Amino acid sequence: MSAGVRVGGLQAWAPMSGAKKKPTRRRASRSGGDVTWGSPRGEAAWVEAMRAHIWHRRYPPSSVMQALGTPCGHPVPAADMRVFAGLDIMMRVRGWSFLGECSGPEVLTWIYEPSDAGESHLDRGLEPVTTIAATLDRSLPTDTVRDCEVEVLLVGTPYSQARLTGLTGLTPHLALIEAHRPGDPITLPFPLGRARATDRAHQPHIGADR
Repeated sequence: MSAGVRVGGLQAWAPMSGAKKKPTRRRASRSGGDVTWGSPRGEAAWVEAMRAHIWHRRYPPSSVMQALGTPCGHPVPAADMRVFAGLDIMMRVRGWSFLGECSGPEVLTWIYEPSDAGESHLDRGLEPVTTIAATLDRSLPTDTVRDCEVEVLLVGTPYSQARLTGLTGLTPHLALIEAHRPGDPITLPFPLGRARATDRAHQPHIGADR
């Protein structure tokens, strides 16, 4: 979700012990490779671009609980874990999909597949599908729910251009976010900023023993 350039040398995550390798849900090259599991080309291309920027991980988390449960800095309190699990349930009920390939202990990513506008948008430097990324800073013992930063990337807007809010600001505006399509006026009352989820990939990895 950062600028549309290829970034190399990103910090890889070590696989969790005992984890079984699962088939990648979506695969496609930016130039248009085969898309597995019948996924839309735009969504598959978006995944490929995201994976080039965020962490290359052998075993992506299959759920929010698994992502946040990955050892990384300060652990997420049990009460906060339940809040994020509840958010995930609400998002799924509304038609959002948790994207494990672009999630981890400090980033939770969902995409709204009904908004998928196709790979051509990505090639033009535009967001091909509406995306929400919740970022946490686990380097400090902060309130992970209160301090969680939410980045909203609307389909058809410039790549990596995010609307910024928090968890309390997200839920009242989900219907407006879901209704947005390319070319629509943007009426979200969120400040504009650059998506920062991938910036965390450039930071030193926070070891599990910290």
